[in-house]
Amino acid sequence: MDEEERVRILAKVTDQLDELVAFAKTELALNDEPRAQDFLTEALPELEWMLDYGRDVLTLRAVLDALRLHGPGLWIVDELAALTGRDPASVERVLRKLFDEGGGHFN
Repeated sequence: MDEEERVRILAKVTDQLDELVAFAKTELALNDEPRAQDFLTEALPELEWMLDYGRDVLTLRAVLDALRLHGPGLWIVDELAALTGRDPASVERVLRKLFDEGGGHFN
């Protein structure tokens, strides 16, 4: 499987996770059964973590692609967000993880 296919699959899975998180939040708000509440309360943070991670990896790939295409430089977050189509908060979070924390969260 090539890199483009991996990114396409990750984007699809991330979209599905987004739907699942929204569904879980709705169920948590509407379902008053104790077992369901316990399960959703425990599962939701993990689902949200996976969703955030998927989004961050997609943002990282988009930023790296933009830098390959447009070259290195002193890019500001808003410029990178505009080039990649990702939201500025996501770009900033990814850059912070990449530089402040040594990039270990993307291995």
